[in-house]
Amino acid sequence: MEMETNNSENENEIGLSSSFQCTTMPTKKIIIKIKKKPNTTKFSMMINAIIFNSYITKLNELIKGGFTSVLSLIKKVHEIYPELKIFCEKNKDNFKITSVKDKGLLGKIIEFYLFGNLPNNNSCPDTSYGDVKTTHFKELKFALKSDGSSKAFNAKERVTLTNFGDPNNEQNQNIIMMVDKNSIKDTKFYEKIKTGILLVLQHDDEKYDTIESVYNKKLLAIVSYDLDEIFEKYFDISNIFQNDFNVIKKGIIDKNVTQRGQQYLHIHKHGGKNCSTRAFGFTNKFVTRLVSICLNIPICSKGRVEYIEL
Repeated sequence: MEMETNNSENENEIGLSSSFQCTTMPTKKIIIKIKKKPNTTKFSMMINAIIFNSYITKLNELIKGGFTSVLSLIKKVHEIYPELKIFCEKNKDNFKITSVKDKGLLGKIIEFYLFGNLPNNNSCPDTSYGDVKTTHFKELKFALKSDGSSKAFNAKERVTLTNFGDPNNEQNQNIIMMVDKNSIKDTKFYEKIKTGILLVLQHDDEKYDTIESVYNKKLLAIVSYDLDEIFEKYFDISNIFQNDFNVIKKGIIDKNVTQRGQQYLHIHKHGGKNCSTRAFGFTNKFVTRLVSICLNIPICSKGRVEYIEL
């Protein structure tokens, strides 16, 4: 891969050869501007959507259909993008991970080492293309092809998106806001959930009880999604989201919020056992379909079980 750098104080330019472009792009070199403000520790890729999608495509090429460890992918990417490696080396002391029990641990690792952002507690999205989230896909033995050419997986868990608060607390301003809106797109939550980067990890029975061992987790894919684009292309998904929103809104109005009756978007418990806080999330059924759309591979089914083949 050909690279060019411009070592000005505030901005670097990296030239990418045609091997890193979409097939529909011309073969001329594309310039990506990566802006760095002086005295800050954020490495922000200011690129258009086509180039960003090409980067995601490149990551999946490096993953090669799965079974690539997080650490292996980081090393490969840093070989291709030395400026990203330099940024991470300079800021590794500011990248503090203190507990392996942190549920967002892997997302923070990828956010830093692959997207050049130092994780923080800011409510803004992790990147210009949304928050970095993780999900685990489990292997389905019954759907395994006899020749072993591919394996079947589906989402093991939901993906939590953003906190709603306690729907039974009358002081919760989100209740008033929800009652007044007609769709999830009309709410303040949509800006937080409409786009995102999803790490698809392989579920296994290993115990990852140290921070170092977490880097050995296996990646199946990394996808970037935009709900606006999905709703425009898949009317059934748009309709299901609308129905789910209506169910959630009615539950809030009736003071009877549950997860029942929601297919793709649901409002689930969030926090400890006795916590009454709720959060919006994607159901595992939608996560499976979402990954299939982003990877442009078909959804398979056996009975009521839906899955993808990798």
